[in-house]
Amino acid sequence: MVDDINNLHRLDSESDFEWKLRCCLAKKRRETDMDWVEIRDMLGLSITPDQLRKQAVGYEEYDNYINGYNGVATTILSISDLHVPFQLNYEVLEKYRNNMDILQINGDVVDCQALSKFPKQYRISPMEEMIQGRQYLIDLIKYINPKKVVCNYGNHDIRFANYFAKNIDTDILQLQPNTSLELIFEDGFRNYDKLNRTKTWYEPVTSVFEDTGIEVKFVDNWKVKIGKTWFVHPLAYRSNILATADKAKDYLQDTDRESFDCVVMAHTHSVGDSEKGYIRLIEQGAFCNVDKMRYSDGKLQKPQKKGFAIIAQDKNGSLIKDKTKVVVLD
Repeated sequence: MVDDINNLHRLDSESDFEWKLRCCLAKKRRETDMDWVEIRDMLGLSITPDQLRKQAVGYEEYDNYINGYNGVATTILSISDLHVPFQLNYEVLEKYRNNMDILQINGDVVDCQALSKFPKQYRISPMEEMIQGRQYLIDLIKYINPKKVVCNYGNHDIRFANYFAKNIDTDILQLQPNTSLELIFEDGFRNYDKLNRTKTWYEPVTSVFEDTGIEVKFVDNWKVKIGKTWFVHPLAYRSNILATADKAKDYLQDTDRESFDCVVMAHTHSVGDSEKGYIRLIEQGAFCNVDKMRYSDGKLQKPQKKGFAIIAQDKNGSLIKDKTKVVVLD
């Protein structure tokens, strides 16, 4: 009991109401063994314990609404594998406009088609993809209007660096980014039109939204952790459903010293949702026109799936299972 009283003593920074709110919530959420009489006396209130208990019901409802305790504090819309120029129309996300806290982009923003090993009957230049991809991201962010945007790279994005490594002298590589996403999000870039002798400047996406209240962040990695959820886009691939996500889970358990409760897997263009122990495994599908990519024509591979993920977290960043889902698109 002494420990409970010490934990609930008034803090120097607290107003009378803030102190009362914290004590009532601790009692409602069974974080203290003190009874209502003891809490009333500690607070120095001249009301009955039952009156304080009834007030606490309203306090808890208010706090749930503001902070999402045992409810949703953070809602994340995660899309991946846009593969510009094969991206889907962002208007399929109309239901999620203006009510997402975070827009998470889980890699493969651009396809880097011209730099791939796959045979091509037509060719789209990396510069054209970058211009299209940048504008698509700007339009998408404005459309969803989240509080924050977080993007990591995927295996197609990293083709940028792989191509330079194979074709450019090592000393020159220091002038080149790892992915076009660094240019799109952070550095900006110019298109030097040799034919028309013009230069067109494209400012970075972070600058576009600098004064809008939307925080835009690019993470130069294949994985990013938000709350207790990992969003990953590895190079590794296993064909069985959720097998790649399971492999990523094992890797993260070996390398992440802090706990996590969900892995959202991009890259596979598959849809899956299951649990392995206490960890939710999600394959979120692709946010692109998979039938137009034609990378697997005649190879008898399993069909690719279009989709995205909605991740719901409480105020501690823990997954809210029944409000987290994969949305499969036709």
